[in-house]
Parts: sequence; structure tokens; C-alpha cells
Amino acid sequence: MARDKRLPQSKKDRKRREQKKNARKPAVGRVLIVCEGEKTEPNYFKWWQKQLENIRRAAKSKCGIDVNSYNDEIKVKGEGKNTNSLVKKAVELTEQGSIDHKINYTQVWCVFDRDSFKPENYNTAIEQARAEDFKVAYSNEAFELWYLLHFDYVNTGVSRKQYKKMLTKRLAEKYKKNDPEIYEKLLKHPKADQQEAIENAKKLLNKNAGDYANHNPSTTVFELVESLNDYVWRFRCQFAPTYSLPYSHDCGDCKKSTQPPPPYSCFETF
Repeated sequence: MARDKRLPQSKKDRKRREQKKNARKPAVGRVLIVCEGEKTEPNYFKWWQKQLENIRRAAKSKCGIDVNSYNDEIKVKGEGKNTNSLVKKAVELTEQGSIDHKINYTQVWCVFDRDSFKPENYNTAIEQARAEDFKVAYSNEAFELWYLLHFDYVNTGVSRKQYKKMLTKRLAEKYKKNDPEIYEKLLKHPKADQQEAIENAKKLLNKNAGDYANHNPSTTVFELVESLNDYVWRFRCQFAPTYSLPYSHDCGDCKKSTQPPPPYSCFETF
């Protein structure tokens, strides 16, 4: 039941109202990533979520800035749903967030694989997501293709079992599907390269434009990775420019390629 506005506010109500009043608009936006898998994909994308939190702490400890008031967010949800159900869930989450918490996401991503679903379901899910103005990070056949592209340009279709064997060989350790440290392992591996993976994935798309379900291998995970890299870098440049990130970037906030970080003071433009 809603509180009678004629009654005096409680201490908790006053505090909540004050926080809402003081909350600032996001500096770089809010991102929602809705994954088909419950662990594999979320474990990978949570790396950027952690970087965002690290930057918040760095801004607080080194500059005395409470970045939390800016409401920037990377939310990763592992739903365990198939392609079409996942798109419906993404719609539900965005509508629920808008109604309950006044959250408007700058970007919404649906992440799913071809798996063994019928081709028409896979193709329809991609089109449905885009019709909702969502972005899609799809993989045909499996998300592991994205990992493998860090090492090699793979342009012939392989099964899930083959992906696991190939990754085990290249990682020099048994590949674990739900490994929470997979991003770090790829980052530190001497033969793995994220930028190479991005270029390899782009080549596959150029070769396989059209019917998504029949184009194995192919993936648009690189588009989400590029977007998250840009997002976290821009957030870092505005609030904690001395915080180190493991990739270089052409940043619109500092107007030049930043390697090493730009020598300007924290929060100078706010």
C-alpha cells in the first residue's frame, strides 16, 4: 500500500528521497547483458563489471569522489533460457527496471548460441531482439568459438566437443566450461590476443553475411566486447585516469590514444 502523502515522512523515506534527489545521471550509461547460459557467458562478462567497481574504488580512494551517485552500471544476468525465451526475458527485465526503479538502459544485449535449436528459432530470436532495439551477441555454434578466435582464425564449423579439445590444447590445461577466471587466463596467455579475436570474428562475418543459422562458424560477441571496452575506458578517463586497463583505446574523453594514461587531474571536467 502506498504511503499517505499527508502523513509525515519517516527517517528512511527522507533518506531515500534525498538519495534520489542527489543521484546524478549516468556519465557513460547503463548496460544490461542477458545471457542464455547461467555461468559460462556471465562469468566472462563479469570481468568488465569488476573493472567498473575497481574504478569506483580508485576514484573514491585517490580523488575522494563518490562515483556511485552517477548510477552507471553493467548488469549481467544468466537466465538459463533458450533463444526466443531469452529475448522475452530481456523485454521483461527492461520493462520491470523502468517501472520499479526508473532505470533506463543505454544498451541491452542478448547473448545466446546456435546450440541444437531449430534454424528458424535462432534466426527469429536475432530478428526479434533487434526489433526491440536490443543488440545481439550470438555464436554459431557455441560461445567457445570466441575464446578460440583469440588463438586462431577458425573458418570451418566444429562441434562443441571439438571446441573443448582445441581450447584444452591451446590453453595448455583442461578447459572448464564454467571457469570464472577464463577472461584472465586469455588475457595473460602469451599466445592469446583479444584484438586478434576481434579481427578474426569480423572476417567470419564478412564471409558469412545473411542467414545466421547456416553460418557456422560465426559470432558477434566481438561487438559486445568492443562496446564494453569503450564503456569502461570512458568511465575510467572521467573518474580515475591513473587506473590501469589491459588494453589501449582511442578515447573520446582524452582526445588521443591513451597508453599510458593521460596526465590530467581527476574529475576536472565536472
